[in-house]
Amino acid sequence: MTPDLGAGADPARSVAVGSDQPRESRTPMTHARPRAWRRLLVAVASLLSITLAVDVPAGAARHPAPSRSRATVVLDGLSSPRGLTAALGIVPIVGQGAFGPPGPVVMAVGRHSVDLTGPRSVVDVALAGDGGLWMLESNTGQLYRRTIFGRISHVADLPAYQAVDIDPDDNEGIPEESNPYGLAALPNGDALVADAAGNDVLRVSRTGRIRTVARFTREMVATDHIPGWEGPPALPTESVPTSIAVTRSAIYVGELKGFPFRPGSSHVYRLPLDAIDATCDATAPNRDCRVVESGLTAITDIAVDPWTGALYVYELAADGVLAFEAGFETGAFPPAVLLELKGGQRRELAAGQLSEPGGVTASLGVIHVTDGVFTSGRLLRLRR
Repeated sequence: MTPDLGAGADPARSVAVGSDQPRESRTPMTHARPRAWRRLLVAVASLLSITLAVDVPAGAARHPAPSRSRATVVLDGLSSPRGLTAALGIVPIVGQGAFGPPGPVVMAVGRHSVDLTGPRSVVDVALAGDGGLWMLESNTGQLYRRTIFGRISHVADLPAYQAVDIDPDDNEGIPEESNPYGLAALPNGDALVADAAGNDVLRVSRTGRIRTVARFTREMVATDHIPGWEGPPALPTESVPTSIAVTRSAIYVGELKGFPFRPGSSHVYRLPLDAIDATCDATAPNRDCRVVESGLTAITDIAVDPWTGALYVYELAADGVLAFEAGFETGAFPPAVLLELKGGQRRELAAGQLSEPGGVTASLGVIHVTDGVFTSGRLLRLRR
């Protein structure tokens, strides 16, 4: 299950997603990968997670400073591990099967893994303050919840909700299309879901009530970075929200930004915790939604350290979607980019050490990430 890259499609189908070209003219990347790239890609686990964080400072410098940080492998041989959350803020819990074969949701205790479920295809996971574990199923967009006692129940059918809560900023003429992709938990235990095809964020209660938190509008994005491009100098581009982080006072949402996939065109938005039916427009900030970080590229996940307030942004590749897509043909993916944004500065962590990015969590200066979501999946630990 990958984020819909801007217009209800994904890189598994085309580099021209979100354009006005007919579907037949788009360049497919590969037919071997599952359609998941569309639906962009017990004890300790039940303890309370630290979901409240200090606020994120805005306006970090756009050019990251060098870093000597190194990533240490905690778990290897995972199956498409995109989903990532943490018990007590520092004990990672990993969901598997985002774009590949299913695997259990596991908790990493040292270098050992503890199974929390049977094999499942999960694109993201989020631990709530009451010990409940939210799980977003790949491909189907179904939302499940595991209680502190290990009971798993179905909570919500997100595509069914989106079928009537249509996207007013759809570019492909499929405004009801849905691709639930990013997951987080609010302090009261409700789930927040970023729908990459619906271009919105949904709030889901434990009883299954769904409400729309915010809709993300299109933005004109220049096309002069595309070699040989003969189309318009700019295109109306879908937001493609992929990721959510929650602090004690706000919701933060990261976007991938659809076709033309211009590097540096992605933003991080801020909304209040109680936001409902907000509009997020990068060119027109309002009381309920505003951009706090810009100049980012193809965001796959974000996290906030609840102790330091640092914002961590995990990017597909420095040159974005078009560069990443080439890896499906060549077998060599470009490095992922993990940025730390704090105090007006940006710093790249573990430069050149990560690829095919999944999820990120951070607490007490310890950062966990997953990568290798299309090849050999890993859970890694970094220290600032």
